[in-house]
Amino acid sequence: MSEQNGNLGPRYAVRLDQLRNWHILTAACPECRHRVRMRLWQLTARNPGHEHLIDLEKKLRCRRCGNRIGNRLYVTIADRD
Repeated sequence: MSEQNGNLGPRYAVRLDQLRNWHILTAACPECRHRVRMRLWQLTARNPGHEHLIDLEKKLRCRRCGNRIGNRLYVTIADRD
């Protein structure tokens, strides 16, 4: 899976309000390799739109192992059907 598709830009520059419904967010834990897809509305309900993805990564906690260090958010674009 590529980290980001299209012309989004680097993680440190992308804000939540720049993402759209066709973007797929995947949170990944480096410790147990657990991956989970996240819906955009789940993040925007709890976080301001001006928050950068790299800042959100610091708040992530793995639901499987509880790890809080080094978790990543990957953004991809959904396939067109």
